[in-house]
Amino acid sequence: MGIFRRLVESDSSAVFPFVFKVTTTSANTIFTTPLVDFGGLAPSLIISWGDGTANSPLITASNSVDRIHTYVTPGTYTITISGFMPGFVVNNNTAIRTLITELVQWGIVGLRTINFYGCLNLTAIPGNASLSGVGGYTGLSEVLNFTNFMNGTRISSIPSDIFNYSPNATSCNSAFSSIPTITTVPTGLFNSLPLVTSFASCFFACSALTTVPSTLFDLNTNVTTFSGTFRNCRALTNVLQFTNNTNVTTFTNLYNMSSATNALVGTAPELWNRIPTPAGTDAFNNCFGLTNYASIPVNFK
Repeated sequence: MGIFRRLVESDSSAVFPFVFKVTTTSANTIFTTPLVDFGGLAPSLIISWGDGTANSPLITASNSVDRIHTYVTPGTYTITISGFMPGFVVNNNTAIRTLITELVQWGIVGLRTINFYGCLNLTAIPGNASLSGVGGYTGLSEVLNFTNFMNGTRISSIPSDIFNYSPNATSCNSAFSSIPTITTVPTGLFNSLPLVTSFASCFFACSALTTVPSTLFDLNTNVTTFSGTFRNCRALTNVLQFTNNTNVTTFTNLYNMSSATNALVGTAPELWNRIPTPAGTDAFNNCFGLTNYASIPVNFK
């Protein structure tokens, strides 16, 4: 698939369902499938609830009452979504975010936007190889928006090839924000996302994150904002230079640390010397371990 946008239902001839698990701990738990439209596209899908009850009828609207199901008995259930689903967006919904406990497979359902924001009991992203018979990561090939992708989950690692089939994506805002369980970021993670324009708050408040590859954003030359990308990553030990990211207009809060107790060392990139000067308020706030901290202009720290 080339680097371009297509807002049609799906350009894939393969069909595999989107599958995940929910765990309920009390009787008569209601689960509302977080469907959304995207770019004028509406769902056309059927849901198997995994509890022996009848499948949903064909759902053709994101707000259909047929997307809601009651689990009478506590337990773990496998939900299977077959058809066309342009958006699955948890968005920190308190009613369902703790119920989702496992992502089984992405399938190929025409996803354009996807997030598990707030799913505290989601601890892993299945590897591409383990999904080879059910589409692997190709089910993410039409995603345009990874905003809040794994925000607030408890995944312990990020597969290095998770975005390898998603060349049309334009946003990674808060994609891995507020995950206290990741310590590193794989090399080449974003290499296949040339159209992304924003990594705002991408790793915000990842409290255990200690290192990121020096080349992490080298191929993301269309980015215009890194606002808050590593804000409050207080265990982080290395600072990036953003040499190839010459279109950036906003570095505000880039490495803003809420406390002087942080591990960041190295030399801050002289972003303030770029022409035109990008916004950089508090970009290096409290980053006293940087070798050139004293020479950073006051409006950048």
